[in-house]
Amino acid sequence: MQKIYFFFLLTLLSCTAGDAQSKLDAAQTKKMLQNDRSVQLVDLRTPVEIQQTGKIEGALTINFNDPAFQAQIARLDKTRPVLLYCAAGGRSGRASTQLVNMGFQKVYDYAGGMNDWKAKGQKTTP
Repeated sequence: MQKIYFFFLLTLLSCTAGDAQSKLDAAQTKKMLQNDRSVQLVDLRTPVEIQQTGKIEGALTINFNDPAFQAQIARLDKTRPVLLYCAAGGRSGRASTQLVNMGFQKVYDYAGGMNDWKAKGQKTTP
């Protein structure tokens, strides 16, 4: 009986988290940024990475590796959509789970990250 309860609880939690977060590709990311001005776009890379490649226009910079990451992310509006990206999707995937656990209602993960954005010839800003 405990195994069934545990499985049910695990499934319920997975479904709940899945409803709050979604993975996007470059085209979906670009479309969302063009169509929804309420999106909070967050670049999770280090300052050195951003200096080397630039960032997507309008992105806030919150370094995922900074010890103050949770406190900085907590300042965002939990009721507005958050779109996260990093270099290739690793940090943004982990961060999206954290944001959902913190109570953010809509979290989007640009899974290809800046590497994909640049490969697709998309514009960046310093």
